[in-house]
Amino acid sequence: MSKPLIKRLAFPVLIIVGLLVASFLIPVLNPDYEEITQYLSDENNKVIAAPPFTPEEMPLLGSDRLGRNFLLLLMAGAKFTIFAALVIAALRMIFGFGFALLYTFLPGSFTRPLKGLGESFQYLPLAIVVFGLLAPIEGAFQVGALPSGRYFIIQLAGIAVITIPSLGIYLGEEMKLFMKQEFVDVSKTMGASRFHLIRKHLLPQFLRHSIVLFSEQVSQALSLLIQLGIILMALGGMKVAEFAIGPFEPSNPVYFSETNEWAATISMNIQQVFSTPMLVVVPLILFSILILSINSISSTLKKALIDSDLPLKQKIKEEKKSTERAVRSEELFTFKG
Repeated sequence: MSKPLIKRLAFPVLIIVGLLVASFLIPVLNPDYEEITQYLSDENNKVIAAPPFTPEEMPLLGSDRLGRNFLLLLMAGAKFTIFAALVIAALRMIFGFGFALLYTFLPGSFTRPLKGLGESFQYLPLAIVVFGLLAPIEGAFQVGALPSGRYFIIQLAGIAVITIPSLGIYLGEEMKLFMKQEFVDVSKTMGASRFHLIRKHLLPQFLRHSIVLFSEQVSQALSLLIQLGIILMALGGMKVAEFAIGPFEPSNPVYFSETNEWAATISMNIQQVFSTPMLVVVPLILFSILILSINSISSTLKKALIDSDLPLKQKIKEEKKSTERAVRSEELFTFKG
């Protein structure tokens, strides 16, 4: 790996690693980071503020509606957001690649309907589809029949499954084009099996592309988590806080999340977007920073692993054209008897 490549990757990687390190350290250094603060009082024990607290009352970002330090909650939940996006992207790539291999070797009578279905599926709002798919399971979680950890895993699997067909079809079409290369036809003529074609041709060709595609899938997973948070679906689920400050109001419940991942913080506070916009804007900014870092890594890897071959291929093509021109120019002055 070249030094310029390492320099371009260093900053976005450090941002992601820094968020992960902070996320694991906060519960260790500050075990009471989820402690509820019912009110703030002055020296005379006079109540001066009630949650949600402002950044001046509780540095640095204020608090949520339960009086918990909002910055600590966000940092502690970063690991769940990042690992969720990585797991979703990994499941998409693994099963999408398997789907693509099946799609590549299926006859055209089967692949044409699948291709049309996959292209039409791309125009559906995935957040609504995921919400409809997981809504029955959300009911089981709310009544206590499903633990938060198991619900978290089911959500990751459901989010990944939604996009596997379209990703598999996309990869399958690319593989079909690659399988039309002359050297692949030669291997088929010599009796190469499908396993041999996959191992010797498809896997080496698409390994570098899969690294770039994986980083793109991470960004898409993060974007989908934002959409799910806005429509009140959070990873690990949300529960109504029975220890809410003051009398319980069914029309304005106070939610909390066991994971505190960033989409959950958006879901918990989306109703406060006009009164306390920071509770929604700050998680969105963190999502933006994370997506920007992932996209920076993706573009750098694409230039290094894929686009680096383009100048070489272009040079070979230009050399072939110049050779052909030279031969043709010589033929003009050559007597052919």
